[in-house]
Amino acid sequence: MPIPISPPAPHDAAIPQPRPQGLLTRGRVGVCLWIAGMLVLPLVVRSELWLGIGILTLIAAVAALGMQVITGLAGQISLGHAFFMAIGAYSSAWLGADQGLPWWLWLPAAGLAAAAAGALVAPIAVRIRGLYLAVATLALVFIGLYVWETWTDLSGGVNGRPAAPVLFGDQDLSLGVMSGDQVILDSFQAWWYFALAILLLVMLLTHNLKHSRLGRAFMAVRDKDVAAAVVGVPVTRTKTTAFVISSFFAGISGALLVSYMGYFTPGQWHLMLSVDFIAMIVIGGMGTVSGALLGALFVRAIPEVVNQASDFLPFVRKEASTDGGVTGPLLSGFLYGLVIVLILLFEPNGIRALVLRVWRRLRAPLGGSRERRKTS
Repeated sequence: MPIPISPPAPHDAAIPQPRPQGLLTRGRVGVCLWIAGMLVLPLVVRSELWLGIGILTLIAAVAALGMQVITGLAGQISLGHAFFMAIGAYSSAWLGADQGLPWWLWLPAAGLAAAAAGALVAPIAVRIRGLYLAVATLALVFIGLYVWETWTDLSGGVNGRPAAPVLFGDQDLSLGVMSGDQVILDSFQAWWYFALAILLLVMLLTHNLKHSRLGRAFMAVRDKDVAAAVVGVPVTRTKTTAFVISSFFAGISGALLVSYMGYFTPGQWHLMLSVDFIAMIVIGGMGTVSGALLGALFVRAIPEVVNQASDFLPFVRKEASTDGGVTGPLLSGFLYGLVIVLILLFEPNGIRALVLRVWRRLRAPLGGSRERRKTS
């Protein structure tokens, strides 16, 4: 019995073609548009309140990217992020304020000091996993609080100490950028662009790391460390490297944070600061650069948005009273917890996945109409 042979496809049949790899892909176009918006935003928004929140968000995103490396990519649950941020903060203050070094020396040195601390902790921490690792890194926060409060020569004790300023020539970034007698950028705009430049550099490093051989080793350890060891991935060294890189980014963020604030105390390096960074990557999207940015924006900006909107809500009190009632901070905390629960229930991959899902649904009708026009 002859074997039926299908007729050849017509010449004009739709044959899948490889997608052209141009210089500007969709992802790169989106990044370019985001960068352009971030460059224009401080020139349009003149509110010192919102510019200040934006600067804190940019600085927090640097530490959130460090949390993405250790938790989102390598799968290690760490609650010691605040400890490494504090090391970066005190290192920068000692080098910049006490020793008089310029920012382009004390800023990377602060990251290296935190990375060195991470390298010392990692050999012990990488031998445990899961909740045991979280408890072990939690101990770092309490040890750090005791050290910062008692080492008064470095920290100033509970009263705190001044931070290192960022100087460009003879100009203090906290006073703005001037040319002669003319102010080119005020202090908020100058700090915005400085923090944005550091964040873009850290984003580039994180993106390249994720798509490198080391990044693939991180994700292999995260998914199944036993299987990763079987195929030749050095699990202990990989986890240690993740700790070091994450600590470096945390140290950079801590140094930037205190330099922007100008003054800091030991009490601000508490446990909830580390929890906030875990919340950032869970809310934004685990293991992604954009997820860290979205999570930092939500955690840092939403509380102030709720506080500002509470003036127009009749059931929200401006100040706490003895007879109870809902205040702005209480409502903000409630929404913060509610969003985390909803994301874990309905979109475990975070806000980033939710945005992509909405974008695909919006594109579907347009894509269908485009295909119909091609076939007609």
